[in-house]
Amino acid sequence: MAQSRKLRVGVLGCGGIAQLGHLPALLKARNVELLAACDAAKDVLDAVAARFVVPRKYTDTVQFLADTQIEAVVIPVAHEFHAPLSIAAMRAGKHVLVEKPMAVTVAECEQMVAVADETRRQLQIGCMKRYDPALETAQKFVRERLGRPLLVSGYYCDTRWHGDYVRALAPPPFASAKQVRPESAPKRDRMMNNLLGHGVHAVDLLRFFGGPIVAVTSRGKDEEVGVVSLSILEYASGATGTFTLINPVQMEWFEGLHIHGEKGSVEARINFPYFKRASDVRMFDTTTNTYSTPASNEIDHYERQAVAFAEAILCGREVTPNGRDGLAAQRVLYAIYESQSAGGKRVEVRG
Repeated sequence: MAQSRKLRVGVLGCGGIAQLGHLPALLKARNVELLAACDAAKDVLDAVAARFVVPRKYTDTVQFLADTQIEAVVIPVAHEFHAPLSIAAMRAGKHVLVEKPMAVTVAECEQMVAVADETRRQLQIGCMKRYDPALETAQKFVRERLGRPLLVSGYYCDTRWHGDYVRALAPPPFASAKQVRPESAPKRDRMMNNLLGHGVHAVDLLRFFGGPIVAVTSRGKDEEVGVVSLSILEYASGATGTFTLINPVQMEWFEGLHIHGEKGSVEARINFPYFKRASDVRMFDTTTNTYSTPASNEIDHYERQAVAFAEAILCGREVTPNGRDGLAAQRVLYAIYESQSAGGKRVEVRG
């Protein structure tokens, strides 16, 4: 739907993911006016504002949130800042798109949802892979043609060459010793760090395709070379599935989905996000006995996410994934961690 005006957006935090993903996307998004940026490091802020043509600059969060021209805020900062900054932004009357994971703890996520309800502000979680057009086509097929789901599985295997990919595909981000970092980050081990930072993408997509996950049984190891996690998932629909997380895997990026139902199947190979290429998807439909494959065209997940965020707010529709989706994913991640900590005990997902 064509919009009569653009959503006025500010970016709160100008670190690496803001520069690599969100700022270029907001600058390109057809229905967004990139109005302001805020960062405590003035040198980074000045460099970012020049590169991305941002007219208003703030080094103080309170002053930034007091700008009545800013309608919505993108928050791409360290996990520990997600909850307090999102809550402050919503209380200041701004809609929020916060980077994944939604927050650090389940309690923080619950508080964010409560504040979104209280302020009637939209809260979207930055799981931008939902905006891969090939995955959108596959999810529509699952919803309309697959019939009763039997198995919904996914894998997320980060590559040993992750850093090399980023250096090859994007200019180096501006950085500074003046940037604010968490003073006392919670003592999370590498497994929890990987579940929150990487596993959240897979869990969000598994819920997107398979619906609510009600219980998990998981085993995990933290090896010298990295972390490995394998979970059996139980869905409210009666389907089952697996979720595999490895970081790093000793090969190229390896991420995807396998979905099987009464009337068809889907397989998806998800590309590294900075390749800016849609997933390679193949769908089989038993009613026609044929395979179909959506085009894996070149796209920017972050741009499509920004456009959808702005369109939902301008049209008065619900954003996706919203705060309740983020909270549900967080509960699954903590259930996986609890199951692993208990030696593979089956854990029901609370809430």
